[in-house]
Amino acid sequence: MAKRIGFTLLQLLVTAVCIYYVFHDPQKRTEIGHALRGADWRWLALSWLVYGAVEALATVRWQILLRIQGIMVSWVRAGMIVTVALFFNMLLPGLVGGDAIRLALLFQNAPRKKLRGTLSVAMDRLLGLASLVVLAAMVVLLRFRWLNHAPRTAHITYLALGLLGGAMLGALLLFGVMAWPGTRSLPRRLPLYHSIVQVGKALRLYREHPTMIVSAFLVTIFSHLAYYISYYCALRSLPSPPGGEPSMIDFLSIMPLVNTITGVPISFGGVGVRETLFQTLLGQLAHVPPALAAISATLGYPVQASWGMVGGVAYLLMRPARARAGRR
Repeated sequence: MAKRIGFTLLQLLVTAVCIYYVFHDPQKRTEIGHALRGADWRWLALSWLVYGAVEALATVRWQILLRIQGIMVSWVRAGMIVTVALFFNMLLPGLVGGDAIRLALLFQNAPRKKLRGTLSVAMDRLLGLASLVVLAAMVVLLRFRWLNHAPRTAHITYLALGLLGGAMLGALLLFGVMAWPGTRSLPRRLPLYHSIVQVGKALRLYREHPTMIVSAFLVTIFSHLAYYISYYCALRSLPSPPGGEPSMIDFLSIMPLVNTITGVPISFGGVGVRETLFQTLLGQLAHVPPALAAISATLGYPVQASWGMVGGVAYLLMRPARARAGRR
C-alpha cells in the first residue's frame, strides 16, 4: 500500500511540474485562450469520431485473440469491456488497472478459461508494443535527419528508441520462454509446473494461427494511426499558425515517439508529459508555436477521456448482469 501511495504521489508531482512548465508563462496562456476561442468544433467532432475508431479496432483485435483461445464473447459485450477498461485506465494509476477490470468482466463469460483469457490480454499488449516498435523504426529510418534536427529532439528520439528496445526485448524473452516447446520436459516437481505447461500450450495456439496474428497486428497498426490522427484533428481545430499547418506526415512522424514516452506511467494518462513533448517536437521540427502545440495535446486528451466516459456508462449498464450472475 505504501508503495502504491508513493507511486501515485510521484505521478501527481510529475504531472504538476510538467503542467507548470508548459503553462506558467502568462503570454502563452493568453495565446492559448485566443486559440481556444477560435477553435473549430467540426475538427474536434472529427477527432472524437476518429478516436471511436481506435476503440472499435481494439475490439476487433481482442476478438481475434480471444477466438484463437476458444473464448467466444459477443461483439457488443467485447466492445463494452474495451471501453470500460479505457475508463478505469484513466482512473487508476499504472497500466494494468484497466486490464484487471477487463479480465474480471471477461471471466464472467469464461470462468473456466481464466488462464487463456489472461493470455489474450497479454498478447494484446504485446501486439501493441510490437506495432509501436515497427512504426517508430519506420519513422527513424525514413526521417532520421529530420528528427535529429535539434539536440532536444534527438534526445527524445533516442530515449523513445531505448524504451521501446528494452520493453520489446523483455517481452520477447518472457513470451519466448513460456512458449518454448520444452516446457513439458521440465521436472514435474518444479513449482507451478502445471501452470507453466498450460501457459506454454495456450501461447503455442497463437503460433499455430499465423494468419490471424498477422491480421491482429495490421489492425493494431491502423489503431495506432487512428489514435495519431485524432490528435492531428485536435491540432487542426485551432487557428492556423503563421507558418501554416504542419503536414500530416510531420505530425504522424512524431507520434510514435510521443506515444512511447507517455506510455511510461510517470504521470496521470501522460498529462503534462504529452504537452511538453508536443511543444518541443512540433515546435522545433514543424515550427508550430509553443502555445498551439501544447494546447493541441491538451485538447486531444479530453477527446479520449470522453470515450472513457462512454466506458463508465457501459460499466453501469453491465452491473445488473453482474448482479444476476452473482445470484446464480
